[in-house]
Amino acid sequence: MPVSRLLILVGASILSLAGSASAAEVQKIAGGLDNPRHLAFGGHSLYVAEAGRGGPGPCFPGEGATVCVGATGAVTAIDRWGQHRVVEGLASFAGQGTGASAIGPHGIYAKHKHRILVTNGGPTGADRDALAAQNPVADLFGRVLKVGRHGDIERLVDTWAFERANNADAEVGNPAIESNPVDVLSDRRRLIIADAGANTLLKARRDGSVAVFSLFANRLVTNPLTGTQVPAQAVPTGVVKGPNGDYFMSQLTGFPFAVGAANVYRVDSRTGEATVFASGFTNIMDLAFDGNGTLWVLEIDHDSLLPPAGPSSEGAIFAVDCNGAKTRLELPPGTLTHPGGITVGRDGALYVTNKADQAGVGEVLRIDVGAGAQDDDDDGYDDGYDD
Repeated sequence: MPVSRLLILVGASILSLAGSASAAEVQKIAGGLDNPRHLAFGGHSLYVAEAGRGGPGPCFPGEGATVCVGATGAVTAIDRWGQHRVVEGLASFAGQGTGASAIGPHGIYAKHKHRILVTNGGPTGADRDALAAQNPVADLFGRVLKVGRHGDIERLVDTWAFERANNADAEVGNPAIESNPVDVLSDRRRLIIADAGANTLLKARRDGSVAVFSLFANRLVTNPLTGTQVPAQAVPTGVVKGPNGDYFMSQLTGFPFAVGAANVYRVDSRTGEATVFASGFTNIMDLAFDGNGTLWVLEIDHDSLLPPAGPSSEGAIFAVDCNGAKTRLELPPGTLTHPGGITVGRDGALYVTNKADQAGVGEVLRIDVGAGAQDDDDDGYDDGYDD
């Protein structure tokens, strides 16, 4: 997309990165979003998955707060006309009365204009059928959805049903039945889905059949509150295809969200075998490759999501080279507040969702890292999900 088409949106201040090696600039190009997460370019638009703000209910105990279900999940497009929602009414649950820390639409893949795949996250450990009996929108939780040309929704893959029938990560010490699909990649007539609840990468075919592609075991980490070693779940958060055809997967890690415990894995696209590609990150939320082969890694919270061990809400971005060596992008303090997703535009800039755990104040930032124009990422094949 030409840079000028995005820069006319949402007149916001530009922050010069004084002293940054990349001489980057940051500009807010969209605002007022509800818990914005991953984002992707398709055609001449930038699409953002909004996890929503929950709604009237039913309500149930969440992680640290009561959460309530509503039809507030959405997909927003940013283009030459500004920002506007192209899909509304998707399933969401969030903090009662606050709309904070929502779970809903999260991962997004947009290969062509108006041909969008989105993961409707959740229901984590809740019973989707019981929720849907009280509010029908809850039936969208735990699915990969296809958005048609006119905003119509097609249910493609049911990760919740697969988890309930298989519970693959029980064999690595996680007996609870949990599904929370948070990212999706379309590749060679199959979908690769990151399920943060089930600690898996799943592969799905066009007929909706699902199988485990990679399973990620718990790892021992140090609990900063006690100093003891405890098992932490992997919690996959993002999956992208690398220049060599392999997949790359990021992990948030589960409680206690230990500093430096998150990895980026390289996953063989034929066998699903996973190896550590880069390590030493904290609470990764998303990944994106640029046209030069650099992998950009987004942390939602650089000093841990666990208070008081992590007192700030400052995120971070790292550039990772082909050997797995990482360099942190220098940004002014306060630039990233719990960011939720990252992608790279054809202009070479990074596009990042910010304030991704808040309702009504979420943003999209454009970060110019001086990379210059990128090659078109359209690989020329029909992925089988566009027609």
